[in-house]
Amino acid sequence: MLAKRLLGIVLLMLLGLALHACTAQESFQNAEQCQKVTVGMTQEQVRRLMGEPTGHDAATDGGQTWSYLFGSATDTQPIKVVFGPDNRVASTQCAPQAAGNERPDASTNNP
Repeated sequence: MLAKRLLGIVLLMLLGLALHACTAQESFQNAEQCQKVTVGMTQEQVRRLMGEPTGHDAATDGGQTWSYLFGSATDTQPIKVVFGPDNRVASTQCAPQAAGNERPDASTNNP
């Protein structure tokens, strides 16, 4: 009985670790891809490059802002793609670390 409980706990811990690794990898890929988004791209082009956004907000001018994950559980940076009313990219806000090849470091606090 105790062995089954211990095995269950170990399996849950391994599953949690695996899910965290997947999220971190997706986050890093989002940061790299954000640098490739250019003004004038369509929503479909951005979707093919970045995937589905984790969030989106409507703007008063008829455009939209798409948000993507970047960072760790303790330190997140926004990745935003802003579309104008014509559904084309008007601007982007990539995470500061997205310009390099380094993964986000949760031990630093970037303003």
